[in-house]
Amino acid sequence: MLRERTDLIVYLATLIASIGAVVKFIPLFLLGIIMLGDKYKSAFNPSSKDSIYRPEVQRTTAYFLLALALAEGFTGFGAGPQTSSIITAMTFGLLTRGTSLTLHLILIAPLDFFFILHVTSGLGTMLVRKGVKSPIIYNYVIPIIMLVLFSFAFYLDTLFF
Repeated sequence: MLRERTDLIVYLATLIASIGAVVKFIPLFLLGIIMLGDKYKSAFNPSSKDSIYRPEVQRTTAYFLLALALAEGFTGFGAGPQTSSIITAMTFGLLTRGTSLTLHLILIAPLDFFFILHVTSGLGTMLVRKGVKSPIIYNYVIPIIMLVLFSFAFYLDTLFF
């Protein structure tokens, strides 16, 4: 079932690459990139039914981003010096200030990577709607932009956090 669903593999590859960035483990990051490369032909082909340039992919990545942004905001309030006691009381002691700060820093990488996937998917969807038919753009330019942004996000996440 998973081999037939390119979009699920793209989401899983994005998640694995972001986990690799969180734990600063380059082989895990590269595994996510290789998983993206495995489904390269169908994922970045606008005429494929499994393409990332479909509105369904936009919608799904938007849901991921919403959940991650809410978790990032909640843990950010839990890590703050004035609001940590409120969040600790609301979660019955589950999210202390230290736990909230740890989760807050961990959630940065998945938020980055799913945002990049959402933006590149949206760029491709917009170009498909405008009638751009150049396969070079869909098969090379957008995937290269995506890989460069993934690498840049990995660099920043491992350098500063």
